[in-house]
Amino acid sequence: MRHLFYFYSCFNSTFMGGLLDEAIELSKNKDNEVLFVYCGGQNELCLFNRGGSRALCKYCSHCTKKVLDIHNVKFASLKEYRIKGNDRKFNYTTAQELRAICYRGVNIGMSIMSGYISATRNLNPLIEIDSKKYFDAHLAQDVAMVDAVYNLIDVFKPDEVHSFNGRYEEVRAIWDICYTTGLKCKLYEGTRVNGKWKKVIFEDHLPHDIKYNVERRDFVWDHYNMTKEEKIDLGKSFYERRRGGQYAGDKIYIENQTKGKIPPIDDTKINIGIFNSSEDEFAAVGAEWDSLKLFPSQKDGIEYMLEHAGPKIHFYLRIHPNLKDIKYKYQTDLLKLEEKYSNVTVIPGSSDISTYDLLDHMNKIVCFWSTIGIESVYWKKPTVLVGPAMYVFDDICYRPADKEDLMIMLASDLQPKFNESVYRFGAYFLDKSPLLISDKNIDYQSTPKKFMGVAYHSTPFISYIINEKITSFIMGVGRCLLGSRLFNRFTVPVKEA
Repeated sequence: MRHLFYFYSCFNSTFMGGLLDEAIELSKNKDNEVLFVYCGGQNELCLFNRGGSRALCKYCSHCTKKVLDIHNVKFASLKEYRIKGNDRKFNYTTAQELRAICYRGVNIGMSIMSGYISATRNLNPLIEIDSKKYFDAHLAQDVAMVDAVYNLIDVFKPDEVHSFNGRYEEVRAIWDICYTTGLKCKLYEGTRVNGKWKKVIFEDHLPHDIKYNVERRDFVWDHYNMTKEEKIDLGKSFYERRRGGQYAGDKIYIENQTKGKIPPIDDTKINIGIFNSSEDEFAAVGAEWDSLKLFPSQKDGIEYMLEHAGPKIHFYLRIHPNLKDIKYKYQTDLLKLEEKYSNVTVIPGSSDISTYDLLDHMNKIVCFWSTIGIESVYWKKPTVLVGPAMYVFDDICYRPADKEDLMIMLASDLQPKFNESVYRFGAYFLDKSPLLISDKNIDYQSTPKKFMGVAYHSTPFISYIINEKITSFIMGVGRCLLGSRLFNRFTVPVKEA
């Protein structure tokens, strides 16, 4: 078989290492032909070079080539496959129009917005003269990348393609072209287990594909080396740990909250808790997520509920703690809702009011796609889901067919739903061991270091200068110097429309 691997930079050492480890393993089989392709300067704007420093881009290409040189795998630069002369232009005046741009079956606009939102948390950048230059540069390099990937596939003719994540600009073309052409594609992700990185492979699906994750969750459940009771206990522990402020596979968001603290609550009302989510985290995931949204934005949904609810209903909007430092409108406008509506109590993300004690005092819960939705189901609360979530198809939440149906649900006496998928979700969140792959040939475990004010990650497999620490430190210094404002061609735009 012919295996094509693509990863852009050794600066992302852990994830490049995971892919390189698989490439080396497959190379051991004489029936396999393996080619590992890196960016090589094809994209001058990327996750590690947001300012478009050409010096940093060249340095990245140099370092990545040096790393690949010391490992027994055939490699090439994507830039070698670039086809010159395509100066395709796109017309757009809003972030929504930019997000919708596709080229040769690749969602280049969505991939640009995905990386941009991750960097700035700005969902709606203002498209003006300066920002358009920045986004136009992204579009131009993505057109060139799409053409180069098609050319690479045409020349190498792989049977299987391997890459990382598939969502961001640096790798989106790989996934979309495989999907469009029917090429078998394996996308890798990393997860930490007891402080060590393990690989997870998503075959012919993006990691955020909801239905595929349900299949994987059920596979893991069926392949645990546990009794049924032990599996259920594992699932329960996810919810108990989250409520107790213990690590449960994600950041702990309640560590600054005061147990038992709740706002004044009128028990003569139907009290409904609205738990919103970090909208920026899933703003540019894909069509499946967009199709499951009842409202264009969480703010639209919240305001609709406030405007159309009867006088017996009072809402308590718990803003996600992850939004406490956001200065953009999708967060700041929520803080002003009490000025406009008398039927809502807004609890800021920075508030020390207890999320779980608030949940206990609510008659029902409304959520968009936060994990708190399935947590509220576990704690026996009727839960209405008005957006996409990894548990959306589990029949544990009420899912309104339309806006009118939503308002009927909010006014009705709903009973809690529950089934075994609640336990399966919790167990899967904590333990994916039946799916995890350990390193086989190289050590790509990275350790954060700091020396002489330079922060860097030390990773064993990249050591082409004396040892890993010296190589990692020199790379870190180079990235700091060459990625400074002195060399940057662009300033990342942050103005909101």
